[in-house]
Amino acid sequence: MSPRYALYWCPNPASNLWRWACRWLGRDPMSGVEYRCDPAIRPLVEAPRRYGFHATLKPPFWMRDDKDPQQFMAAAEEFAAARAPFVMPPLQLSDLQGFLALTLSGPSPRMDRLAADCVRSFDVYRALPTETELAKRRAHGLDPIEEANLRAWGYPYVLDRFRFHLTLTGRLEDRQAIRARLQADTAAFCVEPVRVDALSVFVQPGPQEPFRVEARFPFLG
Repeated sequence: MSPRYALYWCPNPASNLWRWACRWLGRDPMSGVEYRCDPAIRPLVEAPRRYGFHATLKPPFWMRDDKDPQQFMAAAEEFAAARAPFVMPPLQLSDLQGFLALTLSGPSPRMDRLAADCVRSFDVYRALPTETELAKRRAHGLDPIEEANLRAWGYPYVLDRFRFHLTLTGRLEDRQAIRARLQADTAAFCVEPVRVDALSVFVQPGPQEPFRVEARFPFLG
């Protein structure tokens, strides 16, 4: 089966946030290095570990048969080169329907616009989802806007339903203890505004394989 592609934002790989998050999840999707994970934590991070630390801009998709991956990569590089860097409000730890993530402490119209532009600009490369994939997205219930997004863009939580987040856990039954630990661990990263200066292309080579960073394209506008 062909690879899946996605457009993500992730912190600078030289940043303390990136280094901490990769160790927390147990894997660096850029270098491929795997870290020894606390056995008590490993089951809680199994889902986000597979994807790598990121915020979704264009959700994962299969490439259309008539599209060239190299053309897609060139388009992503050109798209990034035309954008100007910007800053977002500081991060905060949030509970999002059962899982913990870093979100923004205030609105960021420029991030919202970046995500929407990624969804629209690269949809020409996306193969249509199968009925099985659509059913999986609908399993937890979608409102009319989310259903319309699913039909139009292959994913419910885009455009009006987009919310910037950096996932730190899977769904948790008891979140209090782990939330207290993450609150302490992430406090230093929730002070300064967040710089957005690059777009990352992630690739999943096969269905059971983890995503990896294929390229990180700087904003040069």
